Amino acid sequence: MAFTCNLNDGYVLGCSSIGGVEKVWIGEWVDNVQVQQDACGIITGITTTGLTVYSFEQDIEHAGLVQTGNYSRENGTVFYESVLSIKLITLDCNVRNRMVELGRAPLFAVVKSNAGDYYYLGLESSGRASAGEASLGTLLGDMNGLSQSIAWKSANGAFLIDGALVGTTITVA
Repeated sequence: MAFTCNLNDGYVLGCSSIGGVEKVWIGEWVDNVQVQQDACGIITGITTTGLTVYSFEQDIEHAGLVQTGNYSRENGTVFYESVLSIKLITLDCNVRNRMVELGRAPLFAVVKSNAGDYYYLGLESSGRASAGEASLGTLLGDMNGLSQSIAWKSANGAFLIDGALVGTTITVA
């Protein structure tokens, strides 16, 4: 993906929003995905075939997405790290198997925010599991399940994507 060093606009304070993640889809990373973007940089089309994702249902306030800019004036470099965190409740054989698979596979993801925006992670590079903890808990009120984090590092970070591509161009299995 190309990037620019030019500042083209400012920021206008708008309406209040809502935080958090509503939906998460994760798939095995595909190299050299070809996209079309509108003037704002939102992905409006994908010409690559074979993009398949699996739904990882999340309860309210269980998933999050954080993007951190890493800027080094000393080295003249800029990159972004995007970290998706999810929870899978009840530590059974299926959750255990998902932990192993997510820990080994190169990944991409699509995330729908509670504000209704969709984000594509893994356009420029694959994501990899960066942390994971499966726990039965100690107290009766503790979580019994998996907390998993997946990180992507890239020149441009997460991209906004037209949500209509999920279930059409991006197959949901």
